[in-house]
Amino acid sequence: MPKGFVYILVSPNSDFIKIGRTERPISERLRGINGGEAYAPHGPWELSDFVHVTDCAIVESAVHRHFRTRNVDVDGTRELFSVAPHEAREQLRSISEPLRVDPERTDQLFRNPDVSLFLFRLFQLSGLYGNLDIQGAWALSVLPQTNGGRWFTLNIGSHEVAFSTRAPMDGKFSHYVVLDRLILEYPKSIMWLGQHGGNVLDADYKAAERAVCVSFDEEFAKAERFFALDGVRRAMVAYWADALADLRERNAKSVYARYHSYDAVSQLLEYKRARDKVVVGPGEL
Repeated sequence: MPKGFVYILVSPNSDFIKIGRTERPISERLRGINGGEAYAPHGPWELSDFVHVTDCAIVESAVHRHFRTRNVDVDGTRELFSVAPHEAREQLRSISEPLRVDPERTDQLFRNPDVSLFLFRLFQLSGLYGNLDIQGAWALSVLPQTNGGRWFTLNIGSHEVAFSTRAPMDGKFSHYVVLDRLILEYPKSIMWLGQHGGNVLDADYKAAERAVCVSFDEEFAKAERFFALDGVRRAMVAYWADALADLRERNAKSVYARYHSYDAVSQLLEYKRARDKVVVGPGEL
């Protein structure tokens, strides 16, 4: 039973999708595909969807069988299908559901819809949805085994850039996010943090001199309001986008990659698509 990933790739230069599997990190497989002789001429290929499963061979075979009449042979390729991406995603997720890797923590975390919304907004503003192919360079751990009652921890490289905790005594939620110090140019936002039991401190990262850590106390149901404050998006992009671009360029890995929850990210991707459908309608996304 090879644990690994089953993925769906799309390309602006192809009328078809690629459905494949890998036991290696997705980033490595995607680089190989875009650099290989068979699929590279139809690329660049981008990640449309993925699942982390206990037996990627079984799941891939099941999806291939389901779409076997729409398998196309183009220039020696074997895994191209004339299938709409949304149809392939639905089939992939229906087949893979019983074989998800470590779903218990993900399901426990996302049982609270407010947590899902908070993480969605965090991914949306920070640009992580556009960096799914370099998972492992950044890492999301959910309900980590720590003494601080953490609900999740997000790392970019070696830097801890966001986490939320719940105090065991009073049940108060506290949230921490690393931003560029541009946030200091927005006094109303700094005042909001102070009104919510938070503050702004220099982040103790030698390699990120402009980084500051902002904190605030708030229930998850209201915590996502933080992302709408003046300057938050600007300060987040200034720090996060630069850090992610550096990791991509260096093909670097986070020291916390072994704790990364691919299942949680997969569910957040599905959550994003569900929200997008509500906004733009039920058509193809």
